[in-house]
Amino acid sequence: MARLSDRQRKQIENKFEFSTNERFLIRQYKGEWEHEKLEPLIRKIRKHYLNEQGELCSFCRLPFREDIQVEHFVPKAGKYGRPEFTFYAQNLSVACKHCNSKKSTNNDMIPYTRTPYPQSGIYFRIAHPHFDDYFEHIEIVDRSRYVGKTLKGRRTIERCKLYDPVIVGVLVKAMRYEDDPLIQGVLRIREMQGDFKRTIDRLMDRIFK
Repeated sequence: MARLSDRQRKQIENKFEFSTNERFLIRQYKGEWEHEKLEPLIRKIRKHYLNEQGELCSFCRLPFREDIQVEHFVPKAGKYGRPEFTFYAQNLSVACKHCNSKKSTNNDMIPYTRTPYPQSGIYFRIAHPHFDDYFEHIEIVDRSRYVGKTLKGRRTIERCKLYDPVIVGVLVKAMRYEDDPLIQGVLRIREMQGDFKRTIDRLMDRIFK
Protein backbone atom coordinates (compact mmCIF):
# COMPACT_ATOMS: atom_id res chain seq x y z
CA MET A 1 0.00 0.00 0.00
CA ALA A 2 1.27 3.46 -0.85
CA ARG A 3 2.35 5.75 1.94
CA LEU A 4 -0.45 8.20 2.68
CA SER A 5 -0.24 11.77 3.90
CA ASP A 6 -2.15 13.06 6.93
CA ARG A 7 -4.29 15.03 4.51
CA GLN A 8 -5.33 11.88 2.63
CA ARG A 9 -6.15 10.06 5.86
CA LYS A 10 -8.28 12.92 7.16
CA GLN A 11 -11.84 11.92 8.00
CA ILE A 12 -14.90 14.14 8.38
CA GLU A 13 -15.00 14.90 12.08
CA ASN A 14 -17.65 17.62 12.20
CA LYS A 15 -20.88 17.62 10.27
CA PHE A 16 -22.31 20.94 9.10
CA GLU A 17 -24.46 22.59 11.77
CA PHE A 18 -27.48 24.47 10.44
CA SER A 19 -28.52 27.59 12.32
CA THR A 20 -32.15 28.22 13.24
CA ASN A 21 -32.34 30.88 10.52
CA GLU A 22 -30.88 28.51 7.92
CA ARG A 23 -33.42 25.85 8.78
CA PHE A 24 -36.17 28.45 8.43
CA LEU A 25 -34.86 29.40 4.96
CA ILE A 26 -34.82 25.75 3.90
CA ARG A 27 -38.45 25.34 4.94
CA GLN A 28 -39.39 28.68 3.37
CA TYR A 29 -38.02 27.65 -0.03
CA LYS A 30 -39.26 24.06 0.34
CA GLY A 31 -35.79 22.55 0.34
CA GLU A 32 -35.21 23.38 -3.33
CA TRP A 33 -31.45 22.95 -3.67
CA GLU A 34 -31.26 25.08 -6.82
CA HIS A 35 -33.22 28.03 -5.38
CA GLU A 36 -31.15 31.20 -5.71
CA LYS A 37 -32.02 32.29 -2.16
CA LEU A 38 -30.24 29.19 -0.83
CA GLU A 39 -27.02 29.76 -2.79
CA PRO A 40 -25.18 31.45 0.14
CA LEU A 41 -26.03 28.48 2.36
CA ILE A 42 -24.80 26.00 -0.24
CA ARG A 43 -21.53 27.92 -0.56
CA LYS A 44 -21.16 27.73 3.22
CA ILE A 45 -21.81 23.97 3.18
CA ARG A 46 -19.24 23.52 0.39
CA LYS A 47 -16.60 25.49 2.30
CA HIS A 48 -17.24 23.51 5.50
CA TYR A 49 -16.80 20.08 3.92
CA LEU A 50 -13.89 21.24 1.78
CA ASN A 51 -12.06 22.02 5.02
CA GLU A 52 -13.23 18.83 6.76
CA GLN A 53 -11.98 16.70 3.87
CA GLY A 54 -8.57 18.34 3.58
CA GLU A 55 -9.61 19.79 0.20
CA LEU A 56 -9.80 16.31 -1.31
CA CYS A 57 -12.70 14.56 -3.07
CA SER A 58 -14.62 12.18 -0.81
CA PHE A 59 -14.46 9.33 -3.36
CA CYS A 60 -11.06 9.50 -5.11
CA ARG A 61 -9.20 11.34 -2.32
CA LEU A 62 -7.49 13.53 -4.91
CA PRO A 63 -7.08 17.33 -5.09
CA PHE A 64 -9.86 19.09 -6.96
CA ARG A 65 -9.05 19.74 -10.62
CA GLU A 66 -12.22 21.58 -11.55
CA ASP A 67 -15.63 22.28 -9.99
CA ILE A 68 -16.00 21.43 -6.32
CA GLN A 69 -19.46 19.91 -6.11
CA VAL A 70 -21.59 19.30 -3.04
CA GLU A 71 -22.35 15.59 -3.12
CA HIS A 72 -25.62 14.08 -1.90
CA PHE A 73 -24.65 10.57 -0.85
CA VAL A 74 -28.29 9.49 -0.98
CA PRO A 75 -29.48 11.30 -4.11
CA LYS A 76 -32.03 14.06 -3.82
CA ALA A 77 -33.56 13.23 -7.22
CA GLY A 78 -33.85 10.46 -9.76
CA LYS A 79 -35.82 7.21 -9.69
CA TYR A 80 -34.57 6.33 -6.19
CA GLY A 81 -34.06 9.86 -4.93
CA ARG A 82 -34.87 10.88 -1.35
CA PRO A 83 -35.57 14.64 -1.40
CA GLU A 84 -36.19 14.65 2.36
CA PHE A 85 -32.42 14.16 2.85
CA THR A 86 -31.44 17.05 0.57
CA PHE A 87 -30.24 19.22 3.46
CA TYR A 88 -29.39 16.43 5.89
CA ALA A 89 -25.87 17.25 7.12
CA GLN A 90 -24.53 13.69 7.16
CA ASN A 91 -25.77 13.13 3.63
CA LEU A 92 -23.49 15.90 2.36
CA SER A 93 -19.82 16.07 1.41
CA VAL A 94 -17.79 17.51 -1.48
CA ALA A 95 -16.74 15.52 -4.54
CA CYS A 96 -14.98 16.19 -7.81
CA LYS A 97 -16.94 16.47 -11.03
CA HIS A 98 -15.76 13.05 -12.22
CA CYS A 99 -16.80 11.10 -9.12
CA ASN A 100 -20.05 12.98 -8.62
CA SER A 101 -21.12 12.45 -12.23
CA LYS A 102 -20.14 8.76 -12.30
CA LYS A 103 -21.92 8.08 -9.01
CA SER A 104 -24.92 9.85 -10.54
CA THR A 105 -28.30 9.28 -8.84
CA ASN A 106 -27.62 5.75 -7.64
CA ASN A 107 -29.04 5.15 -4.18
CA ASP A 108 -26.66 2.95 -2.18
CA MET A 109 -28.62 2.97 1.08
CA ILE A 110 -29.85 -0.45 2.26
CA PRO A 111 -32.75 -0.53 1.64
CA TYR A 112 -33.07 2.65 -0.42
CA THR A 113 -36.39 3.42 1.32
CA ARG A 114 -34.88 3.37 4.84
CA THR A 115 -36.06 6.02 7.31
CA PRO A 116 -34.70 7.72 9.32
CA TYR A 117 -31.25 8.33 7.89
CA PRO A 118 -28.83 5.61 9.09
CA GLN A 119 -26.06 6.42 11.54
CA SER A 120 -23.72 3.60 10.52
CA GLY A 121 -21.83 2.63 7.41
CA ILE A 122 -23.28 -0.89 7.49
CA TYR A 123 -26.44 0.46 5.85
CA PHE A 124 -24.62 1.61 2.70
CA ARG A 125 -23.20 -0.41 -0.20
CA ILE A 126 -20.28 1.96 -0.88
CA ALA A 127 -17.92 3.82 1.45
CA HIS A 128 -19.74 6.64 3.25
CA PRO A 129 -17.59 9.74 3.96
CA HIS A 130 -19.18 10.30 7.38
CA PHE A 131 -19.36 6.74 8.69
CA ASP A 132 -16.62 4.71 6.99
CA ASP A 133 -12.85 4.85 7.19
CA TYR A 134 -12.06 5.10 3.49
CA PHE A 135 -8.76 3.24 3.71
CA GLU A 136 -10.29 0.31 5.55
CA HIS A 137 -12.07 -0.42 2.27
CA ILE A 138 -9.73 0.89 -0.42
CA GLU A 139 -5.95 0.91 -0.75
CA ILE A 140 -3.69 2.69 -3.19
CA VAL A 141 -1.23 0.21 -4.70
CA ASP A 142 2.04 1.14 -6.43
CA ARG A 143 1.04 4.80 -6.01
CA SER A 144 -0.98 4.38 -9.20
CA ARG A 145 -4.19 2.37 -8.72
CA TYR A 146 -7.09 1.82 -6.36
CA VAL A 147 -7.71 -1.70 -5.08
CA GLY A 148 -10.75 -2.73 -3.07
CA LYS A 149 -9.93 -4.38 0.25
CA THR A 150 -13.59 -5.19 0.91
CA LEU A 151 -16.75 -5.67 -1.11
CA LYS A 152 -17.74 -2.11 -0.17
CA GLY A 153 -14.40 -0.84 -1.43
CA ARG A 154 -14.74 -2.68 -4.74
CA ARG A 155 -18.24 -1.30 -5.17
CA THR A 156 -16.98 2.24 -4.51
CA ILE A 157 -14.26 1.87 -7.14
CA GLU A 158 -16.76 0.57 -9.66
CA ARG A 159 -19.47 3.11 -8.83
CA CYS A 160 -17.12 6.09 -9.26
CA LYS A 161 -15.02 4.52 -12.03
CA LEU A 162 -11.76 5.05 -10.14
CA TYR A 163 -9.95 3.01 -12.79
CA ASP A 164 -10.66 5.71 -15.39
CA PRO A 165 -7.38 6.82 -17.10
CA VAL A 166 -8.05 10.47 -16.16
CA ILE A 167 -8.28 9.58 -12.46
CA VAL A 168 -5.25 7.28 -12.63
CA GLY A 169 -3.20 10.07 -14.21
CA VAL A 170 -4.09 12.51 -11.46
CA LEU A 171 -3.47 9.85 -8.80
CA VAL A 172 0.08 9.25 -10.02
CA LYS A 173 0.83 13.00 -9.90
CA ALA A 174 -0.86 13.49 -6.53
CA MET A 175 0.98 10.62 -4.84
CA ARG A 176 4.26 12.10 -6.06
CA TYR A 177 3.59 15.27 -4.10
CA GLU A 178 1.72 14.15 -0.99
CA ASP A 179 4.95 13.07 0.74
CA ASP A 180 6.92 16.15 -0.32
CA PRO A 181 7.47 18.47 2.71
CA LEU A 182 7.77 21.52 0.45
CA ILE A 183 4.43 20.82 -1.23
CA GLN A 184 2.78 20.20 2.13
CA GLY A 185 4.18 23.51 3.36
CA VAL A 186 2.73 25.25 0.32
CA LEU A 187 -0.65 23.67 1.04
CA ARG A 188 -0.59 25.00 4.60
CA ILE A 189 0.34 28.48 3.37
CA ARG A 190 -2.52 28.20 0.89
CA GLU A 191 -4.96 28.39 3.79
CA MET A 192 -4.11 32.07 4.09
CA GLN A 193 -6.59 34.57 2.66
CA GLY A 194 -6.29 37.27 0.03
CA ASP A 195 -4.11 37.72 -3.04
CA PHE A 196 -1.38 35.43 -1.73
CA LYS A 197 -3.86 32.57 -1.51
CA ARG A 198 -4.85 33.13 -5.14
CA THR A 199 -1.16 33.06 -6.15
CA ILE A 200 -0.73 29.71 -4.41
CA ASP A 201 -3.91 28.44 -6.09
CA ARG A 202 -2.44 29.22 -9.50
CA LEU A 203 0.81 27.48 -8.56
CA MET A 204 -1.00 24.32 -7.38
CA ASP A 205 -3.11 24.33 -10.54
CA ARG A 206 0.06 24.17 -12.60
CA ILE A 207 1.50 21.37 -10.47
CA PHE A 208 -1.56 19.15 -10.84
CA LYS A 209 -2.22 19.79 -14.55
